[in-house]
Amino acid sequence: MILNAGTLVTMNDEREVREEVHVVVEDGEIVDVADGFASGEDVVDARSEVVIPGLVNCHTHMYALPIRGAPLEASPRSFYEALVDIWWEVDEAFTMADARLSALGSCKEMLEGGVTAFCDNYSGPNTLPGGLDAVADGVAQTPIRGLIAFETTARNSRDEAMAGLDENRRFIDEEEGEYDRVTGHYCLHTLFTNPEEVVRECVDRATADDRPIQLHLEEGLVDVHRSIEEYGERPVHALESMGFFDADVIAAHCVHATDEEIEILAENDVAVAHNPYSNTNNAVGIANVEKMQDEDVTIGIGDDGWDPDMFETMRTAVGIHKLKQNDPSGFDMATALEWATIGSAAVMGMDDRIGSIETGKRGDFVTLDLGPNPVLRESAPYYVVSAASRADVTRTIVDGDVVYERGEGVHAVDGEDMAAVGAASADLWDRI
Repeated sequence: MILNAGTLVTMNDEREVREEVHVVVEDGEIVDVADGFASGEDVVDARSEVVIPGLVNCHTHMYALPIRGAPLEASPRSFYEALVDIWWEVDEAFTMADARLSALGSCKEMLEGGVTAFCDNYSGPNTLPGGLDAVADGVAQTPIRGLIAFETTARNSRDEAMAGLDENRRFIDEEEGEYDRVTGHYCLHTLFTNPEEVVRECVDRATADDRPIQLHLEEGLVDVHRSIEEYGERPVHALESMGFFDADVIAAHCVHATDEEIEILAENDVAVAHNPYSNTNNAVGIANVEKMQDEDVTIGIGDDGWDPDMFETMRTAVGIHKLKQNDPSGFDMATALEWATIGSAAVMGMDDRIGSIETGKRGDFVTLDLGPNPVLRESAPYYVVSAASRADVTRTIVDGDVVYERGEGVHAVDGEDMAAVGAASADLWDRI
């Protein structure tokens, strides 16, 4: 495949933006990025468009899709109430069909919005064992890249937590090889829903399997308060004492992490999945990404299952960090695009393969029609973040294959599939 690009935002180490170039992909890999436009039958024509790397969503929950529009009676006044009154009711009602169809519907949405890779954490305790197989089947119906895990929790019992750990290991050992673009990892829901013995067991398994662990860390103050009550210290200190950072860790949220805790995360090479829209929606606060940047923490961006438009998630990040600084120039807008591409790829340990457009990387691209205004090389990343939306995505390309085209949809998903997704959501609403 050859892709002609009017403006190419590479996100390489130099954050280079090039004009009037073509990208050559062979066997899914970028082999050349050259000046000038190419011609031929296999050329994808984006000469009047902006091309960016495939977006990477480094923290999501695909099982959140069925709750959109649900007639919920709960009116939580805190993050913890939202967990108890909504999410824990939802995940316990999930079936195998819900797991598969929510994954399928979410992957379709992500591809339509230019997301070519994601990291998901699934919670459905009554679908074990086998829940991750259902998730993987939904993902694999589409050509997206997925890193999936079962969200381990001991909120009801230690046995439930061990079943979650067993599910992750079972998928990695027995099922992962059946999928081309789906891989497994480990996930602990939070420190406050998992005792020390479960934390240590998760570390042992993840390090033995050479897989990362994702953890919701200090998303709400309940995490901080419970840690102090149980361990006499804040969560990062407690986790460090447990040897948690011996594993490769993806820490989601980190809203309430102190400067000292952020320094500990940096010292242990912990990557952070920032979820700006979710944090504002749950009213938990704003993560101190400025301190994280000062400490060279690897930062990516996720939607936490809330917003199918990653461009809106990027803009939320820009808005909240400017507001936090009370300064309209207090946050570099292009940073949000970095987080959504090469940053999130690095969080997921995949930056050697995806996240930028350069030789040796996979051929994952998004083509954008940004309208009539000229696109200038020096301002192109800012234009993308400030003005683009999923409606502007004309194509999503994975491994050099066009897998979504505006007006045609995601090639592997049809109307019957989406009707099944909607019907499953309605059935779930009746059960909860």
